[in-house]
Amino acid sequence: MAVKTLEMPEDAIVNMLKALPKADIIDIFYRTVVECDVSPLTRLEKEDIRKSRKEFKEGKTIKWTDLK
Repeated sequence: MAVKTLEMPEDAIVNMLKALPKADIIDIFYRTVVECDVSPLTRLEKEDIRKSRKEFKEGKTIKWTDLK
């Protein structure tokens, strides 16, 4: 299958995504961004998760909606 590359302004992409239902946006996100990794977590990854959970409990995280 041939692949084409198309350059678009960021605002145009964001506006198109805003018009989609939330379920479709989540599907696009998982198809383009999320990688599946079934290998065991490393010590450093486990520590990062522990730290992140602590920050979440303390309210030190940022909501996705507040990023932009």
